[in-house]
Amino acid sequence: MVEAEDLVPVDADLVWDYEIPDAEHQDEAFRRWYIARVLTRGRSENIRALGLRTIHAYLGNLVLPARVRRFWEWYFSLPEVWERYGTPDSATA
Repeated sequence: MVEAEDLVPVDADLVWDYEIPDAEHQDEAFRRWYIARVLTRGRSENIRALGLRTIHAYLGNLVLPARVRRFWEWYFSLPEVWERYGTPDSATA
């Protein structure tokens, strides 16, 4: 069973090409895929809905275009952001 804190808010407009599983069937693979979709095609409100903690936790495990990955790695390397979130760690997601 998926815990409430493991759920990601899904915007149906971003997954026109994918059948969205109901909340109890959102597995880890779907979460990684959806977070990558938000980072590559989402709007600012989608990023806010995910939250920076979620993005930070999953960043090391996402398949992303190089320019998108570089942006987020740059962002999380900023001193004030790094103090809050640390280094993205693939073991956390």
